[in-house]
Amino acid sequence: MAQPRVVSRGKSYREAYKTLRFKKIIKELWNNLRNPIGLLKMFIDPEWFWLFGLLVFLVEIVVIISVIEYIPYTEIDWKAYMQEVEGVVNGTLDYTKLEGDTGPLVYPAGFVYIFLVLYYLTGRGTNIHVAQYVFALLYLLTLLLVFRIYAKCKKVPPYALIFMCCTSYRIHSIYVLRLFNDPVAVVLFYCALNFFISSKWTIGAIFYRYKTFCLPEILIFV
Repeated sequence: MAQPRVVSRGKSYREAYKTLRFKKIIKELWNNLRNPIGLLKMFIDPEWFWLFGLLVFLVEIVVIISVIEYIPYTEIDWKAYMQEVEGVVNGTLDYTKLEGDTGPLVYPAGFVYIFLVLYYLTGRGTNIHVAQYVFALLYLLTLLLVFRIYAKCKKVPPYALIFMCCTSYRIHSIYVLRLFNDPVAVVLFYCALNFFISSKWTIGAIFYRYKTFCLPEILIFV
């Protein structure tokens, strides 16, 4: 005879609380959508940041794919990155002898290891289209990490996302039209910051350490 499933009282209370909270959110959302004042409140109340963050994230997926598909890529540093990595592939480990069209290799070894992976993923650096989609994933991951920081602080109104994402052509350009190396260090930095605000200091410090291992100085976009 099957034994009855035993559920701890604490667990059942937590599940009941989550269910009630979800129902409350759905009810409040429905009421706000039917009320102009409620819609305005959702637009400026940081409590609704998660909803606007989700909507903006979905829009950004469409935008970043459209940028890749319809705006011409501009070569600046990608070819030089691949030339520097190719020197390592060919057995050159002396930094003074590693260089590309733009000059000598000046980044730490973490840069070489990460771009070595990209070197093989993109057919020795020749498949720019694949590289653009890899950087698009980095961009979307960075957005999620930044949105989480804003949502956790509960100080930023949802409408701020319009200025952060919808008016920022330069960030899309840096990620998928120029393929600069900054985004790799940026995503590691925001990973570290998210762990820090969750009081996970050790793993946050590890991510921050590897950020400096890839690029000591980075551009912060928010």
